[in-house]
Amino acid sequence: MQDKNYDPVFFENLSKESLFSIFMNQVDFYVYFKDTNLKYVTCSSSFARLMGYATPASIVGKQLQDLILPEQADRLIAEEKRIMEKRTPSIGREEHIDLSNSKSSLSDIWLSTSIYPLTDRDGQICGIWGISRDISERKNTEQKLVQKNKQCDELNSKIHKLSTSDEVTGLYNRRYFEEMIARNMRLFSRVRGRGYSAGFSIVLMDIDGFTAFCTENGTKMRDEALKYIADILLSCSRSSDDVFRVGNDEFALLLSDTNADGAQTVATRVREALKNKPFRTEKKAFHLTLSFGFSSFEDQLDASEMIMQADQSLFDAKAKRNQKKSSKKYES
Repeated sequence: MQDKNYDPVFFENLSKESLFSIFMNQVDFYVYFKDTNLKYVTCSSSFARLMGYATPASIVGKQLQDLILPEQADRLIAEEKRIMEKRTPSIGREEHIDLSNSKSSLSDIWLSTSIYPLTDRDGQICGIWGISRDISERKNTEQKLVQKNKQCDELNSKIHKLSTSDEVTGLYNRRYFEEMIARNMRLFSRVRGRGYSAGFSIVLMDIDGFTAFCTENGTKMRDEALKYIADILLSCSRSSDDVFRVGNDEFALLLSDTNADGAQTVATRVREALKNKPFRTEKKAFHLTLSFGFSSFEDQLDASEMIMQADQSLFDAKAKRNQKKSSKKYES
């Protein structure tokens, strides 16, 4: 049923020219028409103002290279030629336009543009026409959100690092050590469930006689010595291994795909590195040594059981050392 309030002769009182004039001069969209040489034949008043011209007539006969930077113009013109050749429109293409080379009062703008081929009465291509809208506010908001997300990611990364790292040495801390053991136990349990014999080992270490060393040399030297040990452990580890400071003078290695013999080999490598590269200050060289405890993944129930086994191994190793080691002076 036809709406009685609708005037069926409404458009009879308006010419096509007047409707086109309304469309070109009163809408906020940027509209333009080009011939086959891609020269402007007319445009909306809003488009002329965007480009820094008082009237659309000032745009007529110009090309895109006359309005924006050549490198941007070349890319857009190539797209317009494709549209004419293929007779296929480009819908909603978003483009950041640099207007610094134009007469525009704006330095740049984000546009969403649709471009359509124009055909004459005989169906021949006679040019193109385009309509654009300003999406700068949305794009700027998106960019701000991207920046905010990046800042949040960086903050989360810093928080994670702070929560998992030792402040003095930069190594992973004890909480993360226990977490990583539990994670590896789950991983290698699944692998073994498929018939593989892969596993991992942990090595616990502490610095022999470190209390006496700190008493004699002070806090600053203590921190430098801890960093030295950290560097030695990192230099003796593979990229797949993890290094931790788990206590005052206690360190740990988590050795992936390494059995008990492999863990002993790593410990020997650490001993040799400590021997060959002593801890040096401006005046002294200190031969620091470590005691080692070992535990390899077998059928332990949880991370704490693996750590207890390594702790006991470390205790046994220290018991075998001469008790006077704890008070020995390291100066050479």
